[in-house]
Amino acid sequence: MQINLYSERLKLRHLQSKDWEHFLRLHRDKAINQHIRSIESESEIVAKFEQRKAIWQFGSGDWLSLVIERIDTNEFVGLIGFRCDDAELRRAEVGYLVAPEQQGLGFASESLQALTDWGALQFSMHKYIGICAQENTASRKVLEKVGFILEGTLRQNSCIDGIWSDDCCMGLLTAQRE
Repeated sequence: MQINLYSERLKLRHLQSKDWEHFLRLHRDKAINQHIRSIESESEIVAKFEQRKAIWQFGSGDWLSLVIERIDTNEFVGLIGFRCDDAELRRAEVGYLVAPEQQGLGFASESLQALTDWGALQFSMHKYIGICAQENTASRKVLEKVGFILEGTLRQNSCIDGIWSDDCCMGLLTAQRE
């Protein structure tokens, strides 16, 4: 399935070999990853990149990773995607990484809106889940702008570089959008 999604200012497309430098940069940037994960080795990032370039199947449990590009300049903005965690229940987790120079411009929420709308139409999604560190207020604001609501807090759920943090579980029921 070839995916090309458009919003007002953005295009979402499949990850390709030419995106490696951007993918590596996002996954090696300590500021971007401070609330997401410890920095992985380059070999782990290569394996992740290769898996995410491969043909994606909805119920596989693998991440669908799409590149976010600006329509006006074709500039790389970041990555966005989702992972179906239960095909029968039509539930998926969303995630995104935005390049530092593209942050704060509304691109994450605009692309998340396009992705969740597409998934609801294409796969009859019932629910999307977004998980972010409680300290990651920018990510939480992105989720809230698209309509996600706080469903709970998982105490000491993530450990990044030896530091435990609480995670906010945010949910979006697609029926609430109609």
